[in-house]
Amino acid sequence: MSQYFKAAIFDMDGLLFDTESIARWAWKKALENHGYTMSHDLFNNLYKEFIGRDLSWREKFLKTRYGESFPFESVTLERIEIGDEREMKEGLPMKPGVLKLLNQLSGLGVILGLATGTSFIRTIRRLTSARIDQYFATIVTSEDVTYGKPAPDIFLEVSRRIHVAPHECVVFEDSCVGIEGASSARMCPIMIPDLEQPSAQTKSLAYRVLHSLEQADELLEELFGVETVNKTLPNPNHSLTNLQS
Repeated sequence: MSQYFKAAIFDMDGLLFDTESIARWAWKKALENHGYTMSHDLFNNLYKEFIGRDLSWREKFLKTRYGESFPFESVTLERIEIGDEREMKEGLPMKPGVLKLLNQLSGLGVILGLATGTSFIRTIRRLTSARIDQYFATIVTSEDVTYGKPAPDIFLEVSRRIHVAPHECVVFEDSCVGIEGASSARMCPIMIPDLEQPSAQTKSLAYRVLHSLEQADELLEELFGVETVNKTLPNPNHSLTNLQS
């Protein structure tokens, strides 16, 4: 590799946290409560379309399928309410390898950012509950950009805030649309599939496809070059607003 990377950008849901089981349950329950009952297979096919997509895309998708009268706002509010209630009650497991990788990258002086389609309020709640919010120099959500994944906007906004050029950023993603967006941003995409397995096109865009973040430490020297990275450990008490502008 002719260059080493200076920053790592992470997705959140399905990558850092095992969110999808609760999210799938909440969507299905909310749809059923609004009269949209479907078989297990039909719902699974519908939900696969949601993976990695922001709310505006999901609204267009559902209204195209069910008509403009589809009560998207009401369904969304209910699925967030019942999903969050269950999440708070049962907890949200962190994915294997997350904490180790965040510690390793921070120890190498790699700047970390988060790019997620989840709202800022819910993102902060999850990160602080898991006590990993201090690792991220900036958090960008779909609320901060005009177009969500697979557009590159959310990744480019992270790059802008942390003052690292796009070609110097690695992106860890679990979705095909996330890999597409990172590639469009001219970043180095690494996929760790969750519910969605990579298509042939996604594999061609990804630098690597890993089974778990636990495998990422095998790439650290290759990607970040231990000898060339600033080894100063970032202040763990830095504010998330430090690099917001």
